[in-house]
Amino acid sequence: MKSSAVKVAMSPVEQLALQQAAEWFAVLSDDAPEASERQAWQAWLTAHPAHQRAWTEVEAINAAFSNLNAVASKSASHQALLHSSGRRQALKMLGLAGVTYLGVSLLHRYSPWQDWLTTLTASAITYRTPAGRTHRVLLADQGKLWLNTDTQVRVTYGWMLRRITLEYGEILLQSGHDPQARPLVVDTQHGRLTALGTRFTVCQKDTRSLLAVYEGRVAITPSQGTAITLSAGQQAYFDRYGVGAIEAALPAREAWTRGILIADNQSLKDFIAELARYHSTRLSVAPDIAHLRLMGAYPFANVPLVLQEITHSLGIRQHTDAQGNIQLLPAS
Repeated sequence: MKSSAVKVAMSPVEQLALQQAAEWFAVLSDDAPEASERQAWQAWLTAHPAHQRAWTEVEAINAAFSNLNAVASKSASHQALLHSSGRRQALKMLGLAGVTYLGVSLLHRYSPWQDWLTTLTASAITYRTPAGRTHRVLLADQGKLWLNTDTQVRVTYGWMLRRITLEYGEILLQSGHDPQARPLVVDTQHGRLTALGTRFTVCQKDTRSLLAVYEGRVAITPSQGTAITLSAGQQAYFDRYGVGAIEAALPAREAWTRGILIADNQSLKDFIAELARYHSTRLSVAPDIAHLRLMGAYPFANVPLVLQEITHSLGIRQHTDAQGNIQLLPAS
């Protein structure tokens, strides 16, 4: 998929049109479709512009294959398409079993078919981590996915697309080699990231997401903006409408996969905000000491020990209230 592609949302009308187009494809692929069936198809085709667009996509897929003469009988494939449980087999009957080998024109631009067929032909697996825990997942393509604290993702590997949906939190993804050459994408609420043989982190926040690339390249396509590609050593925030300034990627952003947080001349306020993600109760810093700077590597598996070390090194103190919330305060 080219980085210049712009993601286009598929409406319910378009999704229904795609389903109907697949059904009509099954009907007309019969050796001798009846004249009444062709007339009904023609009436459907001209009834709505979405039908014509969906049929164009079907024809493009049809042109990408040379084995469509092996399409199964009309009755079997049509009945399978009418029932969601049989759609995967129906698509195979329709000659779409090799859909990942579509022509360059389909794979190198965004198409609603990619998302639709991915959803249709694969079962999503959801992974989540609670606060204070991280987790590593070995993906089907031998890629590796790390989930940071309080993170949830949905992994959907279909015939056309390898898709990871970051629902909340932060991940690090190391892409694997896919023999079928399916695009690998990460979706956040702000846009789509297309991996180009790479290792990168994605952190989704309320109003924007952060991408940091450590190996390879990643194309960012905001939901309603222009795409841009980041290379290894670069990071940028993006929202639905565009990509912010490109900065140097901070190696410390991936240190959490090794169980540590790195403070490189970081303010105490910012470090404690990061550390708080790994603790069950609230952590805060008094304004008087928020500006103090930290250097070092801290294992977040033991937050009380980290706080003890920080208070000792900075000459400050901590106060714990009845609910277990901790605030760092000046020494006196």
